[in-house]
Amino acid sequence: MESSSTFDVLVVGGSGRVGASTVHWLNKLSRRCSEGIPFRLAIGGRSRANFESVRNRLQLPELVFSPVDLDAGAESLVSAVRGARLVVHTAGPFQGRSQPDLLRACIAAEVAYCDVCDEFAFSRHARELSGAAAAAGIPAVVSCGIWPGVSALLAAEAVQQLGGPQVCDRVDLSFFTAGSGGAGPTIVSATFLLLATRVLTYVDGMLACKEPWTERRVIDFGDGVGRQACFLLDNPDVPTTVESLGVANCASRFGTAPAAWNNLFAAIKLLPDDLLLNRDAMQRLARFSMPIIRAVDQWVGATNAMRIDACSKGGEGNGTPDRITLRCVHADLQDCVGQATAAFAMEMLRGRSGHSTAEQTTAEQTIPAGVWYPAELQATARNNILNVAREQALVWEV
Repeated sequence: MESSSTFDVLVVGGSGRVGASTVHWLNKLSRRCSEGIPFRLAIGGRSRANFESVRNRLQLPELVFSPVDLDAGAESLVSAVRGARLVVHTAGPFQGRSQPDLLRACIAAEVAYCDVCDEFAFSRHARELSGAAAAAGIPAVVSCGIWPGVSALLAAEAVQQLGGPQVCDRVDLSFFTAGSGGAGPTIVSATFLLLATRVLTYVDGMLACKEPWTERRVIDFGDGVGRQACFLLDNPDVPTTVESLGVANCASRFGTAPAAWNNLFAAIKLLPDDLLLNRDAMQRLARFSMPIIRAVDQWVGATNAMRIDACSKGGEGNGTPDRITLRCVHADLQDCVGQATAAFAMEMLRGRSGHSTAEQTTAEQTIPAGVWYPAELQATARNNILNVAREQALVWEV
């Protein structure tokens, strides 16, 4: 067993599809980083066999394994993360987990933290630890990735381009993924779980919980994707964007292809909630469905698209535009989620390499100590992350 002193960045859940893609991009970005030598990467998880499979596939012989069990208790988690510079939490699904135990361990061990999260309760409880993180001197960013994550940064960018929160009245978040996007059974099961999750939306400044997979809209995602049907689906970007940017109206929609997949989701939504919310049952259903899902993925590809709209309160003159629309398209969901998560992680490491003086380190840091939602990050950090996230994009209208 490797000790925590043998790595700098620990990717918990790094043997999964999102985690492995994150490891790939962290390695790639670190090797061209001008701020220091490539850092040492580790995968944290319960299965050494899964780790070895990923290490061989990524062709990273220097990658190390660190046993991490998220259910093992606080003392075990603190021991697992101690000595790292950054912990990246990619182990899902986050549905059904409301307590950020790994973040608490990182605060206790004074280790920076970021995660990929799909449930607002988890993010909210993490945000409540901001004071403790600030006192420990460590930064943490929750709900990273492509969506949530980069999508929230694009929302902040769109609101800024529109003229700021005092002008913006509504932010609409729309997403499309062809097939499963190359996702594994964990992400597929997370989608099933979302079909039993009430959708957080905001209407005129008031929280409105709505039924998932309703209020169909046809969204134009631009070149290569075109117009696609999208439906309400819960996304932590909505409440975190509202809280961060102060907009009065916000909702998130998602669609997929082929169109039969949208109809299938509508049918699955009719299952009893107690079944849909059963993580083990949804995982089994996802694994059972994988042969069919893989066959469809071969046909439709894995394209991922986002469209973010920021709308004014009516364009009351003074040259204020009615709407700012930003679009982003990547060829492969799995790859761009890892790319985006790694972009957040690299920004969190900026100025914290240990190669600078304390004064220089403070000057270089763009994310201060505390726990932050992506939309709260300042323009410098936002632009640095977006510059990485745009790499290999088929469409980047920002």
